[in-house]
Amino acid sequence: MTPEEAKQRSHDFLAQHKLRINDTLPFIESPQELQPQSPDDVARRAIVLGHIIGIGFGQPGAKMKAPLEEFGLFRYTSANETRLLNANTYTEQEKVNATWLVECMQALGWCLGLVNLDPFAGCDDNLASHFPRPFTDPSDFIANAKLRPFPELYQQADLHYRLHWLARDARLNGYDSPVKEGVIQERRKAIDWVVGVEADWDEMPMDT
Repeated sequence: MTPEEAKQRSHDFLAQHKLRINDTLPFIESPQELQPQSPDDVARRAIVLGHIIGIGFGQPGAKMKAPLEEFGLFRYTSANETRLLNANTYTEQEKVNATWLVECMQALGWCLGLVNLDPFAGCDDNLASHFPRPFTDPSDFIANAKLRPFPELYQQADLHYRLHWLARDARLNGYDSPVKEGVIQERRKAIDWVVGVEADWDEMPMDT
């Protein structure tokens, strides 16, 4: 799939749902410029996020860090995640940011073929059931992970880029949008990471 084809398919989706289209937005990176993550890397990232989310819901960092160390996943945490897991106290904003990661999990679950991805709805109520239970060995889940075909991932990366613009433009210009900026931003971050826009989770570009 080319960037031109991805943009046109996104515009078809937006038009179908009567959403605002910004034709001046540039193309996303071409597939040749990207370095996609492997299925096991995506599965590991999902497991790590599941533990960071626990901090947002009041779990101490040490408790969330222990299973990551036990199962050899702590080395896959980002610099910011490492800091959170090693901290003893958190600001309210840090907790809120951690809870928003459920939308990253929804997107990663979609990339792994475990769930659907509806831009007009928040994460599934049973999202956690598609991943290993907390504090259990996730090695089988990681070993058996499979990604959707790259063209599907690439198309969603393009669509979420354009949906992100729509949600942000609605906020800045005071009109209603059927997609929520926070939801789309978190999902875009996850999908862009999977397709290989940026390898460092903490440095994912979110410009529109």
